[in-house]
Amino acid sequence: MSLRARIVAAIALVLVLGSGLGLALAGWHARQWLREELTSAQMSGELAVRRAYAEAPRASASGADLGALIATFDGNRHVQAALVAADGRVLALSHPAPATSPPAWFAALLRERIAPLKLPTPAGQTVVLAPVYANDMAAVWAEFQDLGLVLALSCVGGAALVYVVLGRALRPLKAIGEVLPRIGAGDYDAEAPVEGPPELGRLARGVNEMARRLGAMRERNRSLEAQILKLQDEERADIARDLHDDIGPQLFAANVDAAMAASLISEGRQDEALTQVRSIQAAIAHIQRLVRDILGRLRPTTLAELGLSAAVLDLVAFWRARQPGIAFEARLLDDETGLGEALQETLYRVVQESLSNAVRHGAASKVGVSLERAPDEVRAIIRNDGAAAAPARPGLGLTGMAERVTSAGGVLEAGPANGGGWRVLARLPLAIAQDEAA
Repeated sequence: MSLRARIVAAIALVLVLGSGLGLALAGWHARQWLREELTSAQMSGELAVRRAYAEAPRASASGADLGALIATFDGNRHVQAALVAADGRVLALSHPAPATSPPAWFAALLRERIAPLKLPTPAGQTVVLAPVYANDMAAVWAEFQDLGLVLALSCVGGAALVYVVLGRALRPLKAIGEVLPRIGAGDYDAEAPVEGPPELGRLARGVNEMARRLGAMRERNRSLEAQILKLQDEERADIARDLHDDIGPQLFAANVDAAMAASLISEGRQDEALTQVRSIQAAIAHIQRLVRDILGRLRPTTLAELGLSAAVLDLVAFWRARQPGIAFEARLLDDETGLGEALQETLYRVVQESLSNAVRHGAASKVGVSLERAPDEVRAIIRNDGAAAAPARPGLGLTGMAERVTSAGGVLEAGPANGGGWRVLARLPLAIAQDEAA
């Protein structure tokens, strides 16, 4: 059952119950009114009979006079009079006004037993005044029919009005329901019409805002995918350059030395051949160092083996060896207990990217790395005195750092530092490490 039908059904049920309660209350009042009406009619009849007794001579208060008295009640709507002899015979009986009888069930509900009123006559007979229910019940039944018709029309009209009003009010909700599957299918340009009641208007605006945010998130994901591809290409280019510029010549020199050593050995010149062998060992040792550097860039093994501070020191040493004109400073953590692998990895990547940006783009002469620990968070601060200014559009490296820190529940701030230069601040909650340990 639709929401519209449920609401209409609930309201219709309330109207029906209210109408039933109203009819029951009206029936109770009608029963009280009927009792009072018939009792009052009996009392009026009693006064009329006693007045007739008082006005008629005692000797004539019998026979035709009493019959005439009973006849005065002919056509009465409320009371039927009867003259009853001492032996129980009915000597005279009035004829009440004719009336259409209501349904038996209605009469049974409304009827309340009222005892007939018996008035002795001077002649030893009895005038009996009995209540007549039919006339008043017929009138009440007619009023109840009118009331029931009015209530029925009110219920039907009210339910129809609610149905129409709800249909117009919930029309925007139908439009929102049609837009949501499109958004779920990836159509983030779909918009729900902002119309109808304020609540539905706020809901439509919320749906549209959600679609805009999902669209922006998709664009950021695409940017990150492009960044990943670009970083992969840059990393491959760096590795290829290192292989070509460093490892390639060393391998070529080792190959030449090996050929020379083989020639010298064949000529019996072992001492000179030993010199070539030592040269080959030196070249291989240099190649091993280069391979370790490349592996360190791909996967910081020092981080897993020795911890965050040692891995950051390796980064600083790497750039210090390649950029002797830049002064590097590092203030690291004395205590790394409780820092999980995920937290250390995030801090390491922030420092790695920040150092790379400072060296490549910052034109800095001094770079400082600081790791600080507070009761509830760990901070990584990287400063340089370069002339970098806030870019008009964040670069891929900065975007990647922000995404990595945000996904870890932290906050990244990057911008001009007080006193000049550039500062990157990453704040990560220690709850990451606690959740990882748990």
